[in-house]
Amino acid sequence: MASVPKAFYFHAHANSLGGFLETPHKKVVPSQASVALPAVGGHASTRTEAFNCDEIVSCRAAYTRVTGAQADPDGPWSTLVTSVVEGLNILETFKAERLVAQVTVEHPGDGGNPAISLAGCHFEGLKICGHDVSPTLNPKLLGVGSVDRIEWPIFQQTGREQAVKMVAKAKASQGKTGQWVLNRFDWMTAAKAKTDGCVLCSLVDGIDQPFPGRAFGHALEIPHFGKIFLGELLTCQSSIQLSMVRAELGCATTGNLSGAMAEVRGGTVPPT
Repeated sequence: MASVPKAFYFHAHANSLGGFLETPHKKVVPSQASVALPAVGGHASTRTEAFNCDEIVSCRAAYTRVTGAQADPDGPWSTLVTSVVEGLNILETFKAERLVAQVTVEHPGDGGNPAISLAGCHFEGLKICGHDVSPTLNPKLLGVGSVDRIEWPIFQQTGREQAVKMVAKAKASQGKTGQWVLNRFDWMTAAKAKTDGCVLCSLVDGIDQPFPGRAFGHALEIPHFGKIFLGELLTCQSSIQLSMVRAELGCATTGNLSGAMAEVRGGTVPPT
């Protein structure tokens, strides 16, 4: 029986900064350098210069690019998404000279799970309350050593290992300090998180340097500011979303912000 010709539908987008504020007033923080890939593939890029939202969040520049191409008529199909924000400043408390999210996904012609690379992702010049911090990055997710192409089981294993450590530290903390960590991440320690659904993990295993606050793996709690999540990945078997920084503001200013975000999906028709 002759093989049926397949059409691949690309799905990828990126933005470098955006979100919303609840207080001191309700306001959308407009997405900066947003770009989407045409369903047939190709290339697109955009750039924005200096941006400032009420002196609450600002950046010096931001740019994104997306590319989709096929090697042969029957695949594989490759997608590359890059999102960069420079000179990020959130409430003078969290600053980053440069954040780079870069996701490469190769969908095989046989319809199997895509192979993913996160090479190129990195943080430059992070400061929290004026203190220099350098995140400890996860070697498996960044292709250090023998793993240069990440597949679904690696995300499952990494997510569970990170969640177990985060929950253990939260349980060891005194009072209710770590209760929000249990509420947010304890589900990832369960057996069901290893078999189906989506997995939450991070490029960041933790921060070793002292700063005004507490680190639970990639999740940082900063007094009189809120929470910061570094290098967070939400992965399913058919999609991956990366945010290099996500902020949940919880002080006189409240709202949610994200920086350097990239997402890739896609699939063939007819499905395998």
